[in-house]
Amino acid sequence: MTSTPPFYSFVIPTRDRHDVLGPAIQTILAQTRDNFELVVMDNYSTPETRQVVDAFASPRIRYVRAPERLSMLDNWEFALDHVKGDYVHYLGDDDGMFPDSVEIATHLHAQYPNLSLTWQSVHYFWPDFIVPSYRGLGQMRVGRVVEVRDSRWALHQAYAGRLHQAELPTIVFSFVPRSTIEQARKKYGRYFWFRAPDVSSAIVNAINSEAYLYSYRSLGINGASRHSNGASHMYAHINDEAYKKWLADANLDVIDKPFDDRLVGGFITEVGIVEELFWLQNKFKSEIGDIPVEMRDFLKWIVQAAPRYFARFDEVVAAVETMAKRNGVDMRDIPIPAKVPLSEKQDFTYGTDDRTGTVSYSYYTNTNVVRTVADFAEEASRHCVPVSQLVMHDRRPEATTSRTPTLGTRLRSFLGR
Repeated sequence: MTSTPPFYSFVIPTRDRHDVLGPAIQTILAQTRDNFELVVMDNYSTPETRQVVDAFASPRIRYVRAPERLSMLDNWEFALDHVKGDYVHYLGDDDGMFPDSVEIATHLHAQYPNLSLTWQSVHYFWPDFIVPSYRGLGQMRVGRVVEVRDSRWALHQAYAGRLHQAELPTIVFSFVPRSTIEQARKKYGRYFWFRAPDVSSAIVNAINSEAYLYSYRSLGINGASRHSNGASHMYAHINDEAYKKWLADANLDVIDKPFDDRLVGGFITEVGIVEELFWLQNKFKSEIGDIPVEMRDFLKWIVQAAPRYFARFDEVVAAVETMAKRNGVDMRDIPIPAKVPLSEKQDFTYGTDDRTGTVSYSYYTNTNVVRTVADFAEEASRHCVPVSQLVMHDRRPEATTSRTPTLGTRLRSFLGR
């Protein structure tokens, strides 16, 4: 007797970004399996957003409109009332999915039901991205290994500064069991917390699960267009329009001073991520416990952002020095990167990781052909291994003995340097 495959819910929260929304929807409707739905969660946009959705005339799409303008956090929370799937994934309106993402998830969940399936993402920079040197750039990570990870081990690694929060089961890079989401909502009153729903979902999912799957074979594409909130914060000195819109929606002033006294330099994106982790550790202290924080490894990661800010390079370094002093870290252990401006073109990068079967590389797409994330998904999918070639590794027995490389080491490995 054949069992019914699990049902997957994609959610795209959006507000007034109809110019990129269509291609994102296109990547989802291109799935090779049909056990999915798409919820477009419209945060009180102008009529063009509804027009884009209606143009697809697809029974798989359900359009939901907020009754009023909501904060990002509340809009994402509101969407949860409308999903029907066994597993849920959120993606940005300029992101995309590979056509076999549901096929791969169905295959893996048949073997490991009720576990979050998280993946390392590839990156695509739209031709209108705010930083000229990144426009049309694709950053590929082509892997074949899928790991079973211990959630508690991953939390320890994240708070030690050795594992990026995107490698936890965050809902923006994962299919998360709806049972886990509803368990959290019942326990805490809501699922998304603080300022960044991607970070809070990573922690909430980790503390409410014993294990999760981590796939080095990507299922989705992290797109970055001129609308990207994160990029607008990272490159606020170039164009901060999207970041200011996000602040206004959240009723926040510019975040220059972190709430946590261990941190300074709120204008640095990486400091903001670390602050999210600290806030969540305090919020869920009874469940997270006294996981030790390794500030040295966090500071090694943060200081690597200095060249990106270039005009504020010295401010970033000074902030790191201040944090080192406050937290008893010897600055001699923190390598300072060279002060170099953004180049007009990004270097070609290449790297391999035999343990995870991953090849990483970057390249410029032909923007006459690849104009959207849907075009990129079609092109880049040809680089990815099929489901039949995936290799399973259970890393849970290693959880008490292994030490993960620092974020800086992992970044250098990705860049092939």
